[in-house]
Amino acid sequence: MRSLVLALIPALFLLNSCTTTTGVQGSTGPDGSITYQTFYDDLSPYGSWIDYPGYGNVWSPAIDGDFRPYATNGHWVYSNEGWMWASDFNWGWAPFHYGRWFYDDGYGWLWIPGYDWSPAWVTWGAVDNYYCWAPLGPGVGVGSAYGGWRPHDYYWNQVPRDHIYDRDLSRQVTRPNSADRIAVINNFATTHGHNLYYSQGPNIADVQRYTNRTITPMNIQESRVRTNTTPSGNTMRVYRPQVQTPQPRQFRSFNNNNTTRPIMQTQDRPTIQRSEQIRNVNSLPMRTAPMMSSPSPSGSRVRR
Repeated sequence: MRSLVLALIPALFLLNSCTTTTGVQGSTGPDGSITYQTFYDDLSPYGSWIDYPGYGNVWSPAIDGDFRPYATNGHWVYSNEGWMWASDFNWGWAPFHYGRWFYDDGYGWLWIPGYDWSPAWVTWGAVDNYYCWAPLGPGVGVGSAYGGWRPHDYYWNQVPRDHIYDRDLSRQVTRPNSADRIAVINNFATTHGHNLYYSQGPNIADVQRYTNRTITPMNIQESRVRTNTTPSGNTMRVYRPQVQTPQPRQFRSFNNNNTTRPIMQTQDRPTIQRSEQIRNVNSLPMRTAPMMSSPSPSGSRVRR
């Protein structure tokens, strides 16, 4: 199995996962691809990998406070491929552009790795004077309209329409009082890798009218260097390699005393505070994977 060597400056090791930086860099393989091992190795310093029943290895970010994917420490950029989430986390190149997120009341937001890159794996909507979006859950995204899937109320974020293009978006993001009236925005494209559908988000002409701004689309330019999205004029350099898979070197796992509480159904209600969720993650027993000589995509239990 080929492994990637991360070129990290020494000061990076002093930063925690909440630091805003673009300092994480590395190179892809000769064919422009990476393996799941890259996800596992790169994200391990910033959270814990958990062998989660039914989903395989999922990642729990070690972040205090009210972390929400596609809402905390980042903003929306309009690109030639649709609305793209630009994260200020130095690990943001992976969990916001590959895979799926779901919320477990006992452990918080958990990320399932995926094979295909998109500007953001979210569903978009609108209600009253708000634009709304929510991370896609496991297994969602195979149909042109996500098969009619709607996220749990807790997954939705909303922001006043005239603030959707704000650089400091987190100051404006709230949860909808009721998600029942959110009208889903059906504006889809397909990914370059496996032709999976993703939502491009709000119509740019509408956004320009609400924000009273002229917004020029950023042209995505692929980068072979592992780093956050980097703007240069009207170009956005993006690291989006093809992905293969083995398993993490170290991971936490459930035993008979642990229970899962994924928030998926309408009747599910989150109740546990983030500090307790972090303790729950850290209390799971740590396992070490046996050495693997080569990637084995067929053996992965991870959903796309």
